[in-house]
Amino acid sequence: MQQAFIPSALSSPTLQVTIEPAAEPGREVIRILVVGSAHGVERIIHELYRLGFAEVREWSKPQPTGRINEIMRVLTRYVLAE
Repeated sequence: MQQAFIPSALSSPTLQVTIEPAAEPGREVIRILVVGSAHGVERIIHELYRLGFAEVREWSKPQPTGRINEIMRVLTRYVLAE
């Protein structure tokens, strides 16, 4: 998956946005967002890994939210469109 990072004009200049290729026909993009302290986000991602939900490497790199001591990580999944 190719990623390009561009600054957001609407938020903090340190916030980065990931541009992803469009989903294939018949598939819908679903994004799961985890927001919180770096420690809290990592704990949730590792707990989801232990439950078999997603590999840790499948989540995006930590991105700042613009709030002090807060980050976000995104997991992108594809589901069949109805």
